Amino acid sequence: MKREASYGSVPAAPESHPETRKLRRGPPITLTCECGERRELRYGERWQCERCGRIWNTNRIPIEQYAAVRAIQLRLRWMMIGLCVLALACVIFFIAIGRWVGGVLLVAICASAWRMYIWPRQKRRYLDAVDDLPRWEIEPD
Repeated sequence: MKREASYGSVPAAPESHPETRKLRRGPPITLTCECGERRELRYGERWQCERCGRIWNTNRIPIEQYAAVRAIQLRLRWMMIGLCVLALACVIFFIAIGRWVGGVLLVAICASAWRMYIWPRQKRRYLDAVDDLPRWEIEPD
């Protein structure tokens, strides 16, 4: 989930905004300098291009728009974690009742069904949501 940013003007995000710290763990932002150099940065980082010396600041990306990117990423992550916890709970339940082979087989069958039928739809929804996100044009400092 990479966002391209080249040049243009976008108002800077306030450094004191409460969401800024959380967003720094979000997906990387791909910056492309006017000289052609590319770098992946986290939200809030600054980068000085080695070729031309321009300084790029990812705080210029509107915080609300980047928060939407982070929300999409977290939604997919929590869904996958939830499914893994559910599968583990099923295995533990079947081990507790003495039918561990049945639990392992049930999880294997459910995982196969997930991969063949549900994951392609989820992936399509995820990619559609990412495609609807804005592309930012920021200018160097």
